[in-house]
Amino acid sequence: MSVLILSQIICQLEQKQVTPPYKPRLDSDRDLANFPPEFTDEPVHLTPDDQRVIEEIDQSEFEGFEYVNPLLMSLEDCV
Repeated sequence: MSVLILSQIICQLEQKQVTPPYKPRLDSDRDLANFPPEFTDEPVHLTPDDQRVIEEIDQSEFEGFEYVNPLLMSLEDCV
């Protein structure tokens, strides 16, 4: 019985039939006002890529996969 109720709830959530209890106000797509500064003020540390490690990865696992970060695309558009 509880599995049926849970599946109904999941179905309603997936179909966006449930009204969220709180919907934050956003000034833009990049508005960070709802996140604490202790997170948003952290410096960005990119993971260095080691070419030797990348060469050892079986790249066939990624065949047909393509991803372009939309944030990077918007930065390119600004240039």
